[in-house]
Amino acid sequence: MEEKRFEEMAYLVSYPEGFDENENKKYPLLIFLHGRGARTETTEKLQRYGCMPQFLSRQNERGYIFLAPHCKSGTWSEWMGVLIRLVEYFRELPYVDQTRIYLTGNSMGGYGTWALACLRAPWFAAAMPICGGGIAGMANEYGDLPIRAFHGLCDKTVDPIESLQMAKAVNRFGGQAELILYPKLAHNCWDTAYSDDKNYDWLFSFTNERGQDETEKLSVD
Repeated sequence: MEEKRFEEMAYLVSYPEGFDENENKKYPLLIFLHGRGARTETTEKLQRYGCMPQFLSRQNERGYIFLAPHCKSGTWSEWMGVLIRLVEYFRELPYVDQTRIYLTGNSMGGYGTWALACLRAPWFAAAMPICGGGIAGMANEYGDLPIRAFHGLCDKTVDPIESLQMAKAVNRFGGQAELILYPKLAHNCWDTAYSDDKNYDWLFSFTNERGQDETEKLSVD
């Protein structure tokens, strides 16, 4: 992984084997928003974050670019402006396939995933928020974005009701949200979710067919 910086935000990026930015080829992009445990002044903890090997070990087989922005303090909501601009920057790279951009995150990053997907739903092909929550009253903003949320029923850090409320609200507005509950798991249910290949099969099965005109309306000045 390479550490780079965009404005005041550091991020880690990794490319699949054989990647060549000058080649006339477009790659899927997987964006991961970390939890509170990697929130420090440097990316050292993020580089050693427990679920990172799950993403990197599947990268060559599935051929995606992996992007992990770093939230050094506060919450993702406080960094949402620069996060949106970072994602927009990657969207516009000539080797990124805009129809295959995927979003996931755990805990604080689960909240960040719900928030970013709410604000920029047309940018993503699918999203997987884990043990997070969002604003149910804004669930209409997700449109037809496929969402698969996860939560451990023994979670004492983030109440599982938060994921349940979001999934129900999205579906009330005609969206596509499903919720997978782990009866015996607690807050770190992401270990199970991210180690299950079926969840990657689900995520990468989607292609974003929304019109380019719609996504252009959401660009950041």
